[in-house]
Amino acid sequence: MLNMTRRMLIISAGLATVLTAAPAFSADKIVIGFSQASSNSAHRNTMTKRNQAYAAEHFKDVDLIVTNAEGKSAKQISDVESLMVQGMKVLMISAQDGAAIAPTVKQVLAAGIPVITLERSLDIPVTLHVGPHNKPIGTLAGKYIAEALKGKGNVVEIKGDPAVAPAVERHEGFAEAIAGTEIKVIAETHADWDQEKALKFMEDTLQRFPAGQIQAVYAHNDNMAFGALRAIQAAGRDKEGILIIGIDGENAAIRAVAKGDLTATFTYSTVAPEGVIAAHALATNDTAALEKLGTLTKKDDGSMEIEIASKMITKENAAEFFCKGFGDDPECK
Repeated sequence: MLNMTRRMLIISAGLATVLTAAPAFSADKIVIGFSQASSNSAHRNTMTKRNQAYAAEHFKDVDLIVTNAEGKSAKQISDVESLMVQGMKVLMISAQDGAAIAPTVKQVLAAGIPVITLERSLDIPVTLHVGPHNKPIGTLAGKYIAEALKGKGNVVEIKGDPAVAPAVERHEGFAEAIAGTEIKVIAETHADWDQEKALKFMEDTLQRFPAGQIQAVYAHNDNMAFGALRAIQAAGRDKEGILIIGIDGENAAIRAVAKGDLTATFTYSTVAPEGVIAAHALATNDTAALEKLGTLTKKDDGSMEIEIASKMITKENAAEFFCKGFGDDPECK
């Protein structure tokens, strides 16, 4: 009995520590949690900062708590559990690993807390998904390369993190688009959205395939496209006319397309401030606010989706998009 009493006291003390360690929020404010996957790219950082800035300026009734999983699935699980303890009314999440976080998201939903996935969808139904469709982007990239190369040539594909939907879907769309042509993927890797990993892979690939044997590079984001470009330029092979396609629409990438260093990129919404607007709308049952964000689709399983359209940027139309993307660029100061 004494040991049981002692254990109960320890558990109670631990719970009290968690509760007192959590920030104190006004009782009359809506607590919105935002679990961000990482902060290792301009796209992620812009998503976080723009949602924070919009909430601070427009939603005085909101306390937005942002966590950063730092690219670690275990930390994202812990982050979401912590947000639940802190009394969040809505969860916004961009998953680090869709399969790993899904059970925790189910727990959030079971607790009656709406969940919004931002840009990275999950394989389970959530309350609302907001973001672009990735497979059509891959399809357009594949069709563009096939047309530019007249249906014949060798491509290097540099993929994103295989644990998240965008990388899977960007590959699937591309693979379907080049099927039936004589376009061949002669080298591929998962560089996990990282420029340095893409640079090293492209350096090795250029050594494996001498001049004239690579006609195009399809990178799943602009960051990796820049890694490929750096390797190609350093090897002195930028005169070969190798096509380099990226995705995301970073300001620096748009300018590189205009200059001809990159061949094309695609706009890809950072879901900011759309994310926090959607979260506030769910918290306040403001359906009209949701419908203003884009085409709202209600699915048979009860979930909803708002698609944010993407556009292809080439040298011909790049000027229309100058400084309308995201990320640091000296010409957009």
